[in-house]
Amino acid sequence: MTTKPHATKSLLQLRLFGPFSVGRADGALIDVRSAKTKALLALLATAPDRKRTRVFLQEMLWGRSGQELGRASLRQCLSNLKRLVGPSLFDGAFVITSDSIGLNPSKVTMIGTRSDGELLEGIFIRSEDFKRWLADARLAAARQPPAQEPRPLLGDAAAPLAPTVPVAHVLPVVAVLPFSGMDAGPSAMFGDAVAQDVTRALSRSPLTMVISHLSSRDPRLRAASVDEIRGALGADYVVTGQTRVNGDSFLLDVDFVDVATRELAWTHTTSGSLSAFFAGGGNAARELAGAIAEAVQAQSLKPLSDGPLDNIECHRLLMAGVTLMHKQQRASFATARRCIEAVVERAPDRALPRAWLAKWYVLAINQGWSERSDQDISLAHDAAAAALERNPACPFSLSINGFVNHHLYRFEEAFAYHDAALTHDPNNALAYLLTAVLHTFEGKGDLAIAAGDKAAQLSPLDPHRYFFDCVRAGAYAVQGNHERALALADRSFDANRHHASTVRIRTFALQQLGRRDEARRSADWLLKLDPDFTIAKYRAKHPSMNFSTGDVWCDVLNKAGVPLR
Repeated sequence: MTTKPHATKSLLQLRLFGPFSVGRADGALIDVRSAKTKALLALLATAPDRKRTRVFLQEMLWGRSGQELGRASLRQCLSNLKRLVGPSLFDGAFVITSDSIGLNPSKVTMIGTRSDGELLEGIFIRSEDFKRWLADARLAAARQPPAQEPRPLLGDAAAPLAPTVPVAHVLPVVAVLPFSGMDAGPSAMFGDAVAQDVTRALSRSPLTMVISHLSSRDPRLRAASVDEIRGALGADYVVTGQTRVNGDSFLLDVDFVDVATRELAWTHTTSGSLSAFFAGGGNAARELAGAIAEAVQAQSLKPLSDGPLDNIECHRLLMAGVTLMHKQQRASFATARRCIEAVVERAPDRALPRAWLAKWYVLAINQGWSERSDQDISLAHDAAAAALERNPACPFSLSINGFVNHHLYRFEEAFAYHDAALTHDPNNALAYLLTAVLHTFEGKGDLAIAAGDKAAQLSPLDPHRYFFDCVRAGAYAVQGNHERALALADRSFDANRHHASTVRIRTFALQQLGRRDEARRSADWLLKLDPDFTIAKYRAKHPSMNFSTGDVWCDVLNKAGVPLR
């Protein structure tokens, strides 16, 4: 009996279309969880000779880290891959030199076709270079005739709907199509430009996945139905609109469509100056992106009243859980946990749901709602560690591990986790924000303010803006600028009157400013949120008690009316 030559020589099987997979020649899958490791393999597999230079790979995947860290990250990625596949298989399937990395064509077999799904389905990396490469590669793949069982193309029969409860992604996917113009001149040019800016603004949010502008501007999408767009882009929400230009003025009408329900969920009209927009001085794109982010949150909450959680998609459940968690109201907070745990159960290999669950436990302790804080912080630690096991390079999971560690009084470890998050993503707002918290505990007001202001600058669209204002208020309070601290605390309080940390900082600032009657009313509100709150409880639980700042805060809060015991 003869065997096909490639069957005996091949060591690895790679699937690039649909869910990415790596397997041995016998079909046994290798559990590769890191998105950047998958991306590295894809970059090698799609190269003309299955080989890329080290410089190209470093720039494509770790360009923000700098040359030294980029080289180290690439070496670590290869080391992890060698551990996963085994030394002998790795040495046979890969060709490594001092300046290049490649796949041995005779040892690696590509399986699957375009009919299996989108190229590198579900892989998301924040690198702009990689996003552009992936968008171009997907467009190129779409132009090639499928080898077997083609999916319906745009303009043909409607693409099949996604499963009722897909688990392929846990974050909502948004596509912003170029806004159509009344003519082929200024209106159309502006419509394309503003859609690109909205896409970029949304991409900074940690709560959405955004289809690249290059993919969304495919001309075939202009006349496509909602089902066709869903089939082509995998989007959960589609943003469309029309522009009208008159001289230097523009009018923009925007529609937000929930693809699963085909509901026109939201409409918005904005206007402004064309010259100001192209000069970078207009706010239209940022305002639209913020409104879109809020609309995604609102849509995620609607299905909760319609029936059991089993019938709700993962991305809606996670978004609903995150939204309800940050309302800081006991009933909704409990529902948030159920939503997030459902996603953890349904998508056990994903890091983000576990990281959010870890944050839920920490917030429960911070709000004074935990009846077993020692056990809950242990559960938070386990969930955060499990998130990193699934994706060691996830900046959000790294930051949450830092968040958990500072509640375990492991401050050096907390700083290290936030530094690691910033190594992987230098623009990670959460890492800067939680670094500001640590500096506030230490009493280092200037460092805390710098980190908090940087976080606010990097995340202008964060739906939990009240938390950013709360952290920055604490930083200014520690520095001694109580007027600024109160202004930020008031803004945070107006956005969320149930966040206990905000109320504590507001009470502190009012007392320090000599506004004692207002401070006492603020302390009364704090005790209404947590009737069992005392200075003794604060001393026993709050991480700042490891520093001299804790004593100052206890003294001031006691003077404002918080009882000692």
